[in-house]
Amino acid sequence: MAAGIWFLSSQSTLPEPKGILGFDKFQHFAAFFALAAAIALWFSREAWRRPGLRIPVLVAALGSLYGVIDEVHQYFVPGRDCNAADWLADTLGAVAAVVVVKLILVKGRA
Repeated sequence: MAAGIWFLSSQSTLPEPKGILGFDKFQHFAAFFALAAAIALWFSREAWRRPGLRIPVLVAALGSLYGVIDEVHQYFVPGRDCNAADWLADTLGAVAAVVVVKLILVKGRA
């Protein structure tokens, strides 16, 4: 996931799909949702079931940190820019993934 995001961020232009998928912030949200979900799966169900927020905060922070790295990277790509609103969408996607994973692994039967 991280390599795919890096590759796409390295492109000066990207094709824009129509509809909600063409909304830039939704694309950031979705990409970092997937990244954080992948990071979350590095940890066992037992780790997610432990009390406290250590694992959820770590996963969300890693997703958000990669969002910062991605935005700085885009600053150096011709035709791209470093945008705080994109980073916010990245971070919200990572946090949403943590919530979904927590619900599935802890409350669900997955």
